[in-house]
Amino acid sequence: MKKSKYDLWIGAINLFNCLLFIASWFAIFGADFTTRIAMFFYLFAWTGAILNTIAVVQSHNMQISIIGPILGVIGNMLYGFTAVLALPAVIINIISAFFIFMQHDNKKKK
Repeated sequence: MKKSKYDLWIGAINLFNCLLFIASWFAIFGADFTTRIAMFFYLFAWTGAILNTIAVVQSHNMQISIIGPILGVIGNMLYGFTAVLALPAVIINIISAFFIFMQHDNKKKK
């Protein structure tokens, strides 16, 4: 079975971003959501989106499932657009990490 050498890292980044997105709720509700803190959370969200985009291309080239990286892109971009969407971003990133860790070959026949 083919596996990307970055699967473990991309899945871990998605789970780490889930923890960051949850921590952002406490920063927002604690009235401590300044521009610097907001930029910190958004930086990790957009970094995760870029890394998952690279993982989509790499998985496509290796002909393995791209469901996990695509969900990772969606989850990180949801938070990247606005912190209001943190809950859906957390849920989608957890599902994304699951699919990335359970990577498998495509079922397409050539």
